[in-house]
Amino acid sequence: MYTVFFIGTAGSGKSTLVSALSTWMDDQGYDVGVVNLDPAAEYLPYVPDIDIRDRVSARKIMKQYKLGPNASIIAAVDMAVTEAERIKEEMEVVGAPIYLIDTPGQMELFAFRQSGAYLIQKLSDVHSLVVYVADAVYVQSIDGFTTTMLLALSSRIRFKKPQILAVNKADLLPEEALTNIINWAEDPDTLLDSIDLPTYDKEILRSIANMGGFVEPLFVSAKTGEGLDKLYYQIQLHYTGGEDAQLPP
Repeated sequence: MYTVFFIGTAGSGKSTLVSALSTWMDDQGYDVGVVNLDPAAEYLPYVPDIDIRDRVSARKIMKQYKLGPNASIIAAVDMAVTEAERIKEEMEVVGAPIYLIDTPGQMELFAFRQSGAYLIQKLSDVHSLVVYVADAVYVQSIDGFTTTMLLALSSRIRFKKPQILAVNKADLLPEEALTNIINWAEDPDTLLDSIDLPTYDKEILRSIANMGGFVEPLFVSAKTGEGLDKLYYQIQLHYTGGEDAQLPP
C-alpha cells in the first residue's frame, strides 16, 4: 500500500488537486483510494473512501465545547489521533494499492502539532511521500517563492518523508512569472541577489539553497488537468523507479 499525503497552506487547492488527480488516475484505469483527514471540511470536491468526519467533526466540537474555529480544528485533529488505527484498518479493507490523503486546510494547525505528525506516521505504509501543494499566484513573487520553499522544507523536516513540490493553479501564471519561478529554483543566486533582506538573512537563505533546500517545482493545474500526468509519474518514480506500471497492492 502506497500513501501520498497532500500538505499545503489554506487556499493552495489541496482538495481540488486530490480530486483532479484521483479522477485522472481512475480514468487511466488505476485503482486509487481517497482519504479525507480534514475534520473541518464543509465541502469536498470528491467522494472520499474514508472520511474522518464520520467520526470526528470540528463543527460539532465547536458547538459542544463552545470553541473558536482554530481551537475546534486543533481539538478535532487531536481527537483524530485516537482513530488512526481504525482508519488504517479501513484502508486495508478498501484495498486500494495507492491512497491520496487530503489533510486539513490550515496547514499550521496540522503540520506543526504532534498530532499531525503522529497521524502521518501511523497512516504511512512501507512506501509513502508528501506532496507539498503551493499556490501559483503566491509563489510568483520573490517573497512568496522564498517563504514557500522554507515552508516546504519545514514540512520535509517535520514529516521525514520524500517530498514533491507541486505548484497548483499553474494555469493562472503568465509566461514571465513561470520563467521567473523556474530560474529562481534552478539558480537561487538570481533570487537572492534581488530579494530585499539584510545580508545575514540572505546568507542563511543562500546556505539553505546550496544544501538543496530549494527544490525544483512541478507545475500542475487541478482546474485544467495540466501536469497531472507528470505528478503521477513523479509519484511512480518514488515507488517504482519511474516504471509506468500499475502500483502493486
